[in-house]
Order: sequence, then C-alpha cells, then structure tokens
Amino acid sequence: MSSVLCLVCGGACVTSELPGLLRCGSCGFVTADILLAPGDLEKIYGAKYFAGEEYMDYVSERELTEKNFRTRLKKLLQHISDAGNKRLFEIGCAYGFFLRVASEHFASVAGIDISAAAATYAAETLGLAVCTGDFIEYEFIEEPDVVCLWDTIEHLQNPDLYVEKAAAHLKAGGIIALTTADIGSFVARWRGARWRQIHPPTHLHYFSQKSLTRLLEKHGFRLRYCGYDGMYRSVETMAYIVLNIRHNSSKIYAALKRMGFLNWDLYLNLHDIMFVIAEKAR
Repeated sequence: MSSVLCLVCGGACVTSELPGLLRCGSCGFVTADILLAPGDLEKIYGAKYFAGEEYMDYVSERELTEKNFRTRLKKLLQHISDAGNKRLFEIGCAYGFFLRVASEHFASVAGIDISAAAATYAAETLGLAVCTGDFIEYEFIEEPDVVCLWDTIEHLQNPDLYVEKAAAHLKAGGIIALTTADIGSFVARWRGARWRQIHPPTHLHYFSQKSLTRLLEKHGFRLRYCGYDGMYRSVETMAYIVLNIRHNSSKIYAALKRMGFLNWDLYLNLHDIMFVIAEKAR
C-alpha cells in the first residue's frame, strides 16, 4: 500500500520516516500501513488480549483502573452540568470499570465493546448495560448526552466514522471525551520508531493535537479541553509488558517479582497521552 486518503483532511498519506506507518502530507495525521480483513479485530481483542498479550491481567487491576477513572471523571464532570440527569455512553468500554464509576454520577450509563469476553463480564458480573459489537451498527434506544472513548480511537479501523456517528446522536451542547496517544508530543518525536505507542495492528492511528482537533471540528465539535493527565501504573504490569511481551525476558521478570520489587504503583505522566473534551457546537 503506497498511498491512502487521510481520514482527517482527505489528503494523501504516503510512506513516512516511521517504518510501517503512513503520514498525511497535508495535516500530518499518521496511520498504519495495514489493511485488516473482516473479523480481524474480533480475533485481536479476544480474552487473551486482556490476560497475557497486551495486559498482564486487566481484571486483577480493577482497583487501580477505577482509581484512574475517578481522576479522569473528576475532570470530565467539570465540563458537564447536571450530570445526574444525563446519559453517558462509552465506546470500547472493555470490562466496564469506567462505567461502574460513572454510574455514581450519571442518570444512566451504557457501553459497547468488540471483545465478547470483556462485554460479557461488564454485563453479567457488574450488571451494566453493555453489549458486544461494533458501534457503527449500534442502535440507540435513548440518545446519549456524553460519549467517551478512553484509549480507544487509535484501535478503530475507521475512527472518523465513529466520531461522525457520535456527532449525529449528540444534541448541541453534547460532549465527546477521549484519550489517545499524541504523536506530536516531545516523547513521541524523541523516541521515533521506538515510541512505546507504536505497535500495529492494535494501534492503527496516531493523532496529534492538531489532527485530532481538526477531525473533531470537521464533525461539528468545538474543543473545550486538551491536557495531559497522568495515571497510576502498576510496576508489575509495566515490567510484564517490557520484559515478557516486548523483550521475551520472562526469567528477569520472574526474578524481580519473586524478590518483591514489583509490588507497588507509581504516578506517571510523560505528557504524550492526550485527554480531550469537546462540545457539539451545531
């Protein structure tokens, strides 16, 4: 694949300086040089994705994950009035941990995820209104006031269509909130091809503040907040990803765990993960 059309501005995405990635010559949007077949995403995001492949054990870190979501929710609520009378919908809700936290503040919460294992856990174990499937095919019973995509937009095959559909179902003043890696950040530019966020086929698209803002504005949203909010991370999980998954050094990981060096959390903010909140302007 030598050239594809940019989903942000319609320009030509051509081979970039980053191996396996294409860059738009007009707006700088970056995308993976990959064409997925139908059903590929469902295979990628099976149960093993959350337990051994991308995450060590997503469910076991529920307490830490909800702690991070509470911090994120606090920021989101600063931009939403009368949340207790509003409906929130999450695209890519995984095991439902954010929805469970958000249910304490919103009139109703619901979500969808392509992973059957994750969506089933959210629905059956947490009792949430979550279903398995593709948001593009989802039919709302009640339209939302807030749509969230936490670390999701980079995984989608056609993120522009998701933003377009969210816009179509939000009234003026409705909110879309999302997090994603910033390829225009200092860390991304410094690390280049070694930046930890570059790993297709799970991460297919790479936005900067400029290209993401342009995509949102294209579909009628007005930016209200863009920041770099850090997160608490499990040192054990970070070691597992770096040593077991990236470098195949399971013996070193096992030794560190056995000696008790991994049993703690730390707050990390490399200022390369954007937190964006935008309002439906029209």
